[in-house]
Amino acid sequence: MEKIIIIFNGTAGNSNNEEIAKRAKNYLEKHGKIATLSKTNSEQDAINQAAQAVDIYDYLVTIGGDGSINTVCAGFLKANKTIPLGIIPGGTVNNFARALKIPLNTDKAIENLLTGTPKNVDLGHIDRQPIISSLTLGRLADISRNVKQTEKKKFGRIVYLFKGIKELFTNRSYKLKITANGKTETLRAQILLITTTNSVGGYVEFNPQAAYDDDYLHVFLLKKFTLPKILTYGSFFLSGNLKQARGVKYFKTKEVKIENLSSRDIKTRIDGDPAMALPITVQTIPDFLKVVMPDK
Repeated sequence: MEKIIIIFNGTAGNSNNEEIAKRAKNYLEKHGKIATLSKTNSEQDAINQAAQAVDIYDYLVTIGGDGSINTVCAGFLKANKTIPLGIIPGGTVNNFARALKIPLNTDKAIENLLTGTPKNVDLGHIDRQPIISSLTLGRLADISRNVKQTEKKKFGRIVYLFKGIKELFTNRSYKLKITANGKTETLRAQILLITTTNSVGGYVEFNPQAAYDDDYLHVFLLKKFTLPKILTYGSFFLSGNLKQARGVKYFKTKEVKIENLSSRDIKTRIDGDPAMALPITVQTIPDFLKVVMPDK
């Protein structure tokens, strides 16, 4: 009989996770699986549990958004191996789940744990710090940094729009040295975005040519982030053609080194959460994950 561990955040403010975990356990056991519930009390605890699970269980299920999935993947990287990963989305944006077409409805996501199929998925990383969906720096990261968790829960994704309008009144740019595909270039940009799938911010048509298993990082640099440019970028963004807009530099690569040539520190955000400052080297591990996805 297959053994499945369901890891969920057991800290205050996430009480519904335990109820969802119990529903998933009951569903799996009704269908002949052995399911174990495991609360986590910190990010490090979740990482450790995921790392230990790969030698004990056949599947791991996580409940939450991109941050929770990222934490599990950190455990997989720590163990340097994986087991199939089931996802029950529970975040605000759920960008990774949307890109993989995992149901956002809780009951359907639980059903997908059995009806879906584990499929290979690439994983980005910086020195074994996983990137499941995106890395941002520059003004896009500044916008996210100004969004409080309480605001995300109350207003949802639209809060980023309001914060972005406020950010328009600054004119901050960043001088970067970028090395990728055997070339080094120095340039100024206001936004840098790296994605591992076709989705950004929950919009799954952002980059139709990208795929979760294409082995590449997709890098976008936006030189200007003014109101007129936002209107232009918006139309290209919605049509899935941002890479073709004037003022946008795009390339794909399996590794990119980004160095800071500005006088102030430049910090990144990974999968929506604060992360390290430059310099960084981002790499991709092809097909490292096996994520349970719908067959259709």
